[in-house]
Amino acid sequence: MLGEVLLVGDKIDVRPLDHAGRPAHTVRSFVSQLIDFVDFDVINIAAPMVLGKTIILQVGEYYNLCFYTNKGLFQGNCVVLNNQKENNILVSLVRITTNLEKLQRRQYYRLECIHEIEYHFISREEEMIQKKIQNNDFIDQEERNNFQNRLNILLADWTKASITDLSGGGAKFNSSSIHEKDDIVQIKLDFIANGELKRLLLAADIISFNKMLNQSGAYEYRVEFTDIVQKDREALIKYIFEQERRLRRNDKS
Repeated sequence: MLGEVLLVGDKIDVRPLDHAGRPAHTVRSFVSQLIDFVDFDVINIAAPMVLGKTIILQVGEYYNLCFYTNKGLFQGNCVVLNNQKENNILVSLVRITTNLEKLQRRQYYRLECIHEIEYHFISREEEMIQKKIQNNDFIDQEERNNFQNRLNILLADWTKASITDLSGGGAKFNSSSIHEKDDIVQIKLDFIANGELKRLLLAADIISFNKMLNQSGAYEYRVEFTDIVQKDREALIKYIFEQERRLRRNDKS
């Protein structure tokens, strides 16, 4: 029941969903508030505001809601049923379409750093070959061998880059290679934790990029990690906080 987690008056961050059904982090979130409960999965929320301007949520569209509750942060997706005025306040009637998921605040802590990495761009050609191999879609063994050899060449192509911003959910990195929004990359991240070398291979989606004005031929990419297993995320978060503590100690000294 929503009422077991949420309270009237709880602050809400509202974010549109991207084409993959995930919160669109390249878009500024809107601030809203829980007005009341209508049904077991239906609530009224205040029309979001941005810089004092009312934002009308589109009926039939899906959004991500992040609730700030006294039990922590919870998020879920919703669909807008209608908009109406109540006591001169515009409210949106929304149906929660997913289970509420508790979020860890520390997951979103971002560490500004310079960390050398290698990453692999997963091209459309590579995706096609992987699919053919998975489905065993070949005329004969010779064709299979040719595609496998081509795949091996693609898999060996890694690019050096520098991470400048790292969190448990994503990163920013600089590279001289040109990619597009929604391209998929695999990041090879090496770091020391508890005196032990660890290596994570992290799949990530490019969600935005900018050409760097102060560095000719370089681009800054923002990526969101996808399908990261919990133990890898926890190891990454632990490393980030260890680095943050180390930087604080250095500043004090």
